[in-house]
Parts: sequence; structure tokens; C-alpha cells
Amino acid sequence: MSPQKRRITVVLAAVAALVVVALIGYFAIHVRSGGGGSLAPMATVSPASPTPSSRPAVLPATTRLVATADGTVVVYRRPSLSAPVRVTLSQLNPHGYPTLMLVRATRRVAGATWYQVWLALRHNGSSGWVQASKVGISATAARIVIQLAARRLSVYREGKLMGHFTVAVGSSAYPTPTGLFYIDEKIKPMLAGSPYGVLALGLSGFQPRLPTRGALAIHGTPDVALLGQAVSDGCIRMRNADVLKVSAWVPSGSPVLIQP
Repeated sequence: MSPQKRRITVVLAAVAALVVVALIGYFAIHVRSGGGGSLAPMATVSPASPTPSSRPAVLPATTRLVATADGTVVVYRRPSLSAPVRVTLSQLNPHGYPTLMLVRATRRVAGATWYQVWLALRHNGSSGWVQASKVGISATAARIVIQLAARRLSVYREGKLMGHFTVAVGSSAYPTPTGLFYIDEKIKPMLAGSPYGVLALGLSGFQPRLPTRGALAIHGTPDVALLGQAVSDGCIRMRNADVLKVSAWVPSGSPVLIQP
């Protein structure tokens, strides 16, 4: 092969590699929510807080514990290594975000500490038991309360109301499920004008009427005219400025109570 042909081959190979890398970066992470529009490329938002730490001796009534997977974590159906396995979790979720679990209860068994945790799994309300030695523990004093009939989202920190926000909720065909959930990830759209606005706070719950997709989220929207209405596939839509404010107040792992 002549030197000129070799140079052309090298240039073409470099261009092809750059194209592949760009496509991988563009499509690598997609939003987990089924609440509004087609899937759009997303990037995870680093969970600056809560930071894993040792458990405080006494927790205020407004504080909840959050478990973070230190590596591969086996979730058991009972607090025992001989119990059936509920699920095995990786350190990172499918979007590359740390795997989080909201602690439901704590128990000492044969000298070892176990946490009963809520899980971001179908079906809604799934839980199991993890060894305390396999997870990092942090605390959050923030929570979100969503009242579907009022189309209102409220944020509390240490029991203090931080603010109310008008939101859009699930339609009659795909109503937003009620119950206790938690923020299990924060992901940012990579494209301007995304149907998910500037940020999506992924929730641990799912839309039961969408069995192959439909993970719930609280996210921004470019269509503010629909706020205050029941129009989504189950997700909670907010003004972009509002979802950023809520994210600043509420760390990942914090509980989200959705009421009728």
C-alpha cells in the first residue's frame, strides 16, 4: 500500500472512531421515566448529598436513613443469610447512578445489624433485607409530599415547609400511583427542549399500567400550559425552575409520599 493510501486509511479510521464514540455518548443513558414523550438522551447528576456516614446514635423524627450499595449487594427476604434471595443489586444502577435504598427498619440478628429497605423494583412497595456491612448509610431530613387531587407538590426539610408547587399528574388512563417512594437518581437531559425539561428526579415507583416501561419521575417540562392538569403517563411535571429548586432542597434517597 502506498504512503498516500495509508494516510487516507488512517484518517478514515480516526473519523469512524470519533463517530462511534459520539454515538455511544449520545445514546448511552436514557431517561427511566414513562411520563411524557419519547426517550431522550440523559446524563446522571452526581449525588453530592447525602454523603455515606456512620449512623447517628439518635435520629430526629423527621430524619430517614438511606442505604447506598458499597458493591454488589444481596437483598434477602428475611434478615438471614440462609433466607431466600429477593434480588442482587449492583453498586451502580443501569444509568450509572449509585444504587440507593430507603431504610424501612433496623434489626439486630445474632450480633449483626440488618436493614429492611424499600427497593426501586416492580412491584411498587417492594422491600427486602440487606446486611449493614454491605451498604453505606446516610441520613436525609427532606421529604416530598404530592397531593394528586390538588395538583400540588410540597417540600419539607426537618419538618419545615419549604414551598408548594403546582404540578401536572397522571391522566385517567395512566394515573399516578399513590404510596411511599423515594428519589433513586437524578438525571439531566442532554438535549435542549427535552420533554423532561432540565432535570428528572427518578422515583422508585412504576406505572402499573405500563409493564415494559413507565418508571416514575418528577421532572421539568417545556409545556407549562399543562401544569395543574392530569395529562401524563404517571410522572409529575413541574416548571424547570421549580424542579431545580426542589432538587437543591431534596437529596437523593429522600422519601416521596404520593397521596390521592
